[in-house]
Amino acid sequence: MSRATAIAAAVALAAAFGAGWGVQGWRLGAKDAERLRVESAAKAVQDREAEAQREFNQTRAGLHAAALAGLNTQLGDARAHIATLSRTQRCLGADTVGVLNAIGKPSGGDVRAAAGQPDGAAGASAGSAPDGAGFASEHDTAEFIAICRKQYAEVSDRLDKIQEIERRRHPSNLR
Repeated sequence: MSRATAIAAAVALAAAFGAGWGVQGWRLGAKDAERLRVESAAKAVQDREAEAQREFNQTRAGLHAAALAGLNTQLGDARAHIATLSRTQRCLGADTVGVLNAIGKPSGGDVRAAAGQPDGAAGASAGSAPDGAGFASEHDTAEFIAICRKQYAEVSDRLDKIQEIERRRHPSNLR
């Protein structure tokens, strides 16, 4: 083989190698471009879903705040009426008040409150009567019922919202 032929063969081999390298680069570049396009599309979908979830949560938070405001208004109206009720007319006797106060003792302490202490102030007796008989008046009973109903409505509303959020997050798990 002559020197010119060897040089020509080396040049041809280098050109073929370069062409093959270029084709391989284009093929890999196309795969990378496709992968990046798919990842970008998936990220865009994920971002849209996250934004929709944020908007949903903000809407639900606003509705929850409005519901709480309504409950507070109702409780205020009820307390205005409760203020007119008798504090001396017996509604529940001492035994009944004792049974009701014994309900719900968490490990952290005593949640019982004496009649006439609707703020949850703990007391050992239910004695709101002037004679110390330990009964609950109409006023006491109505006040506690109003507070319980308001708190029940708040908890119920919160649970409904949590369930709705979870249904949206995991539609196949909750039906």
